[in-house]
Amino acid sequence: MKKNHLLLLLVVAVIVGLAGIYFQNSQSAGWRDSRTDRTILQHLPINDIAAIKIRSAPATVTLEKKHNEWGVAERSDYPADFSKIRDLVKMLWELKAGQEMQIGPSQLDRLNLIAPGQGTGGGIEIDLKGEKEQQIASLIIGKSMDRNNAASGSSATGRFVYDPAVKDRVYLVSESFFSVDPVNVGSWLDKTFIIPGEVKEVDQSAWSNNPGWKVIRKDLKAEWQLEGLQPGESLDKSYTQNLSTFAPTFVDVRPPSISPDESGFKDPFRISVKTFDGFTYDFVIGKEGPDKARYLQLSVSADLPSARIPEPNESAQDKQNKDGEFAKKIAGLKERLEKEKRFEKWVYLVPDWNLEHILKRRDEIVSKATPSPSPASSLAPEAPSSPLPTQSSVEVPTPKSTPTSDKMPESLPSASSSLSASPSPTPALSPTP
Repeated sequence: MKKNHLLLLLVVAVIVGLAGIYFQNSQSAGWRDSRTDRTILQHLPINDIAAIKIRSAPATVTLEKKHNEWGVAERSDYPADFSKIRDLVKMLWELKAGQEMQIGPSQLDRLNLIAPGQGTGGGIEIDLKGEKEQQIASLIIGKSMDRNNAASGSSATGRFVYDPAVKDRVYLVSESFFSVDPVNVGSWLDKTFIIPGEVKEVDQSAWSNNPGWKVIRKDLKAEWQLEGLQPGESLDKSYTQNLSTFAPTFVDVRPPSISPDESGFKDPFRISVKTFDGFTYDFVIGKEGPDKARYLQLSVSADLPSARIPEPNESAQDKQNKDGEFAKKIAGLKERLEKEKRFEKWVYLVPDWNLEHILKRRDEIVSKATPSPSPASSLAPEAPSSPLPTQSSVEVPTPKSTPTSDKMPESLPSASSSLSASPSPTPALSPTP
């Protein structure tokens, strides 16, 4: 009887152990491999999506497709970053559940799975719509969760998500949703911007008590020259090192109707940049705005040659080849001009560090020569600290007998003559306004 009882206990222990191993492996597999059949947004019609609204308590981004182009509604339909939109839709289409839980409505707030603004536990809501505001799908992103994988010794990070169309079901996914959290309008803008290329001239207009300045270089290998250099002045070479490839970026945009008081365009900085390929960029730069950036508006023009000047003794074949290359180059420049003129419609917030180079004052880019001491000054003996006696105050006794080998000097140097050997210091050059 005891033997049968022992065998029964052994069988039960084996069954319990195998069940535990199976449960552990099934739990671990959910974190190791998200390729399961539990697709959260099943049959998502991605080609029908015409609007995406990403909403949190502090911010909202609305991405809308109009005339086959995506724009950001909160920024006057400024072009949106299509690559980010494509990646977001693809991620939602492929989103798999690593774990599925059944919870009551009262638990949604604890996991930040209620709509923004409806309570303290609001999450991030992604709303997908088609043409004419037709609802396609919605998803709420909640809290993050870190969980150790005991089987593999690694850890996985996931987030709770909730589909309002499926009641009482919450999913744990391996996706972090870094592209939508936090919700930021500027991060969804297409950051393609002007690329001036090789700069040949920068002209800063005078402002306040700064006289302005203009620097030019004749060709790509020539050194930069500052117009109007005064005697003793030279252009600081360290300043010109990064001037040749000026290429601004931006963090956000505003409509052109922005108030001049807000932008600082009532009394702006004006800078003109010219390039070797004939482009001219005129910048109007205002005051500092949010995110350590300045308001900037621009206009673009180009002076492009209409025909190529043939070289002497050019063969017919060479002329044909070079004319073809010239026409192709001009066509590319015209296309670039057309694209860059679209940027004239908005006001940009450009980081301070991106503009500090061209906003420097004249006295910040000019080095002034320091006067060196003259040779006479460096060779002259130091004057004694005590007053030198004059000749009248020195009594020279007349010896009764003077050896012929030792002759007295005819006269002693006076104090005035010894002091004249040390010239007065040269006054420093006063800065030229």
